[in-house]
Amino acid sequence: MADSALTVVIVGLGPRGVSLLERIGARGNRELTLHLVDDAQPGAGRLWRTDQDRDMCMNTLAGAVTMFTDDSFSGAGPVVEGPTLWEWCRLAHETITGEPADAPPIPDSHRRAFLEGADVELVAADEAFRAEVAAAGPGSHPSRALFGLYQDWVLRTALAKLGPDVQVVWHRTRATRVTTDDAGRPVVELADGEVLRADAVALALGWLESEPNHADKALAAAVESSGVDVTWVPPDSPIEQDLSGIRAGEPVIVRGFGMGFFDSMSMLTIGRGGRFEPDGERLRYVPSGQEPILHVGSRKGLPFRAKSVYEGLPPAVKLARVCAVDWRARRPLRFTEDFLPLLARDATQAYYETAARFHDIDLDAIIELIDANEPWELAPAIVHLLPDELPPFDFHALLHEHVHPQGRDSYEEFIVDRVASDLAEARLGLDSPFKAGLWEANAARRFLTELAAFDGIDAEGYEGDLREFLSFGGTIGSGPPAFRAAQLLALVDAGLVRFVGPRITVEVGETGFVAHSPLIEGSRVEAPALLDAWVRLHDGRFTQDPIISGLLEQGLAQPFGRLTAHGDRSLGPAFAIDEVTSELIGPAGRHRIHLLGIPSDAARGDTIIAPMPGTDPTMLREIDAAVEAILA
Repeated sequence: MADSALTVVIVGLGPRGVSLLERIGARGNRELTLHLVDDAQPGAGRLWRTDQDRDMCMNTLAGAVTMFTDDSFSGAGPVVEGPTLWEWCRLAHETITGEPADAPPIPDSHRRAFLEGADVELVAADEAFRAEVAAAGPGSHPSRALFGLYQDWVLRTALAKLGPDVQVVWHRTRATRVTTDDAGRPVVELADGEVLRADAVALALGWLESEPNHADKALAAAVESSGVDVTWVPPDSPIEQDLSGIRAGEPVIVRGFGMGFFDSMSMLTIGRGGRFEPDGERLRYVPSGQEPILHVGSRKGLPFRAKSVYEGLPPAVKLARVCAVDWRARRPLRFTEDFLPLLARDATQAYYETAARFHDIDLDAIIELIDANEPWELAPAIVHLLPDELPPFDFHALLHEHVHPQGRDSYEEFIVDRVASDLAEARLGLDSPFKAGLWEANAARRFLTELAAFDGIDAEGYEGDLREFLSFGGTIGSGPPAFRAAQLLALVDAGLVRFVGPRITVEVGETGFVAHSPLIEGSRVEAPALLDAWVRLHDGRFTQDPIISGLLEQGLAQPFGRLTAHGDRSLGPAFAIDEVTSELIGPAGRHRIHLLGIPSDAARGDTIIAPMPGTDPTMLREIDAAVEAILA
């Protein structure tokens, strides 16, 4: 290999690191030295590692995840097709058993990519994985460990396609610092003492460790000064949290009602030897005796809504009114004034279009009223056209749903009824008008984040109703699989889950933690343990990651500032990067250091969602543009 070969360091070998290698290989053979740095499992990374509890599942459908480009891809690099996670499961099962994959047919290009790719011996060698790939369907929720195996396969396939002039050097350690030499070229320092000099660096760091916020620091100080013997499990990815200090039979206060809660709920029940059994249309929980009693509260006091049960992939959305507008000509985006009314009408129409399949309604008349009334007036304007058994769809009320002051018993009854009703709608799948309306609203999140990226919306608009809507979108679109909601109801029946309420506060009392909700009378509960079942949002200004901290200190990075209505910039949690190539832009300029993915979500948006086939995924375009710049 010539001395002039380009030297590139990739830090992080999770999904984005894998995608970087796939996009490099897609461009064909060239003289290149790649240094790959990660102390976690290559391909899977920490979040998707293959040795984790198999009950930890993705909240994404197997048929809706891919690591490959397709004909929807708009990046500069070539399209190289490959199997989705579901197709990979079918092909792996076919390879292991010799049984041809059932219909529908797998595209020839995807089958060919699988046959030319790496082996699936890791699946074949594990009975549980063999069973899972055999049972997988397009609408199933795979285990995170299985997705880790898929990532491992994509990684090994990508490495094999790099070409003979690409030298790959592995470093099974952590990068601790990124700096520059006298010529301004990037330098990566490793925990084992080695120093890598590069022409370009790609940082695929994933979730960063953040400093505790002010409230957590105050609570930690109160715990220390009180001398009370308590167990506090701080916010983190559920598989990284140590739950061993939460003792059987004792109460534990849980903060958070999203996916983190449902994961923790599973680990503290099924993970401790309990099991769920069918009991008519519901489940019954059979305890092991090792479970604690969970007292759950959150900011809103409302659990995330369950995902619908589809036989295949989710339905395509129309967003007809939203998509009819040339939003690029309306920058900066005015979310509340311009976007939200159109979205409310689109979501409402999706509800009634589905309802018209089962109810005798005048759909044309309803659509006329949808376009003639303001979003908050749609439900009362339409209700007179509906049969008694069909409730009106009130998008405005759902968007502003909150818990009213009440007693603990009535609040718990309200939550149980809400979960049960939502679960019934989820089980209807494509036949639920309610879920159809919510799915239309949820689909707007990616559309919105692309419009709002960088300076697509001013700081006031971003921090106002847009942020609140994106939070609402998370509760309707990023919730648990339906079976988790069924498990929650069974645990309530078993007396192992209780509900504290919204605006939960936690203090240190004489014997342990004390929690209560100011809106729920009688909600006060004491417990020797506190579990924070959520992950801190990224804020580069307060990160504990040594790489990011070092880049900020050296002026190689700086916080991203969103334009305000007054023309100045309001600094936020993301980093200033090139909008196309993701190259860091610091006070000291640019130095071919590219920061990819989640740490810049507040600027670019849509960096957390896994790539979906047929959608020109943000992640694949982001990675491809970075590779194009790195290899230039």
